[in-house]
Amino acid sequence: MKIDSVKVKKFKSLKDVDIKLNNLTLITGVNSSGKSSFIQSLLFFKQNVNNILFTDLGAKLDKKSGNKDFSKIIANFKDKYLDLGDTSLLFNQEALSKEIIFEINCKEEKAKITMNSKFEMTCNEGFKHETLDMFRDNKFNFNYLNTDRVPPKNTFDFSQKDVDSSSIGINGEYTAHYLAENRHQNLKVESLKHSNSQTLQLLENTEKWLSEISSGVSISATIDISTQSVKLAYQYEYGDNTTSNYSPLNVGFGLTYVLPVIVLILKSKPGDFIIIENPESHLHPAGQSKIAEMCAIAANNGVQIIVETHSDHFLNGVRVATKNGVITPDKSQIYFFEKEENGLETIPHPINIDKYGNLDDYPESFFDEWDNNLDRLLDL
Repeated sequence: MKIDSVKVKKFKSLKDVDIKLNNLTLITGVNSSGKSSFIQSLLFFKQNVNNILFTDLGAKLDKKSGNKDFSKIIANFKDKYLDLGDTSLLFNQEALSKEIIFEINCKEEKAKITMNSKFEMTCNEGFKHETLDMFRDNKFNFNYLNTDRVPPKNTFDFSQKDVDSSSIGINGEYTAHYLAENRHQNLKVESLKHSNSQTLQLLENTEKWLSEISSGVSISATIDISTQSVKLAYQYEYGDNTTSNYSPLNVGFGLTYVLPVIVLILKSKPGDFIIIENPESHLHPAGQSKIAEMCAIAANNGVQIIVETHSDHFLNGVRVATKNGVITPDKSQIYFFEKEENGLETIPHPINIDKYGNLDDYPESFFDEWDNNLDRLLDL
């Protein structure tokens, strides 16, 4: 399933936005410009859609007409995907009415949730039940990886339930467990096979892509059933030899931090929906560009990915991937978020990439600090 657009009204700084999504959508902008609020709107929709569909909570459907007759359902602000904290701050400060609207559009269908000042939710009239039903956990492979990913440590979390449902956790906390159980699993997107990999197997390709960040690295993940934990170790090739195992605490921080990003992309399949926050964190610029290339490959092969990023290297990695034919221009979209002048409202600016990797717009503050600093260095 592909989401074509997301409309949000009166949610925090998103007074009235309509974001067209593509296979690969980059969300960029200055700090506190509404990027995270937009991501939260998707997480809120996903987090609450199961409640709306549970008939024991009052959902009743006229199957002949497709119309709804919903009792009011109280919104869930703290659960698996997000914790929105102080709910009094959720309503747009400049809106005249206290009513938040989230609308998801897929092809010609739409699903809309309206939440009033009492945090009661209702659904749009005339929606098709199947549209919302697609968002249920067993039908929609929704993957969210937030910026607060699991750091290096001696042992990692074990969760058979999550791994069996193909989840590595929103913090990447089950990545080691997933690798341990699925290391021989073949990639579903064969184009993600690294050029130095001999097979389509997940572990080998994880190692080869990770070697783009730290040359010669290999990984082992071992489950300790007695402690319900997983040990992760790194090794390095040097000449014809291989080092002993290194704990994640004894290698670069960025390796463990980016590992969930690499695994999440490699395990994806066409039709999956992925949100990744700041995949560039703790990576050298070349590594950031390689992660962008991976996202471009997956997106060009039917995986839908939203990336929130502050990295010009990630952006330029997507531009290079477009120029090299890794992803076609019609499968990507960039947004630059900023606040209106002297106001609180988020203004999203769409930016397109052409087949040569050129951008059709450069709003002020859109990755222009390199040029600004160069001007200062040259006293221009």
